[in-house]
Amino acid sequence: MVPRSVRLPLAIVLVLWGCTSPVAPGIASAAGGGGAAGIVTNIADLTNVERTRAGVSPLRLEGRLMKAAQLQAEQMASLGRMDHVLTEGPYPSPQDRLAAAGYRWRAFAENIAYGQRGPEDVTETWMGSAGHRANMLNGAYTELGTGYAVDGRGRTYFVQVFGKPL
Repeated sequence: MVPRSVRLPLAIVLVLWGCTSPVAPGIASAAGGGGAAGIVTNIADLTNVERTRAGVSPLRLEGRLMKAAQLQAEQMASLGRMDHVLTEGPYPSPQDRLAAAGYRWRAFAENIAYGQRGPEDVTETWMGSAGHRANMLNGAYTELGTGYAVDGRGRTYFVQVFGKPL
């Protein structure tokens, strides 16, 4: 669980970055309300629950990683497709998004998904995939950013960016 003292600054950061992605029907109630900010916070909380269960230290939410994750979520929603590299987007690669967010990294990883009903569903999906699970439980990562967006057809896009700073 993310301490309450971290949640308020996180919500403010998301608002300042213009996190205006709509919430797909039914997700706000499934995520406990709070709109997009509540969804990304719940994904972070659930990720840390899984890390704790596996005996791995929880990740600290990091504002620049939040921005990089949100850039990717919005970019995928805008283009209507999911991929780690979107050559036609303004931030084609994960490294481009990290640079745009001002995050200097020693190591990073990115999990993406689309179409899930909410934080619990996407976390379960990622934990059921060997590669995504490995990213989530990798003890080398110390920081996390999460993103969420909805495209014009109501499809949901979710992003996690894991980092270890320089």
